[in-house]
Amino acid sequence: MNKKHSKIGNVDFDPNNDMVLKPKKDGDVDVDYKGGKMTFDDYIDEMESRATRHQEGKSLTSNSLGLFGGFGKGKLKKPYKTD
Repeated sequence: MNKKHSKIGNVDFDPNNDMVLKPKKDGDVDVDYKGGKMTFDDYIDEMESRATRHQEGKSLTSNSLGLFGGFGKGKLKKPYKTD
């Protein structure tokens, strides 16, 4: 049986298949992430982060903060202006 590493319950925490796990004979695991290498500890951290974002109702794969300062006259002093 071929089981997907990132599917827990009915949620796939790697929907874009960015992470590939390659178990080694010594029991360690190589992880490729978007074409680059990642440690297994970093993989666990990323999966935990995605699970937390899912629980909060956020996107699983986006780390965008989504902050916007708005338009209008700012209150910050410019370093080149004096009062």
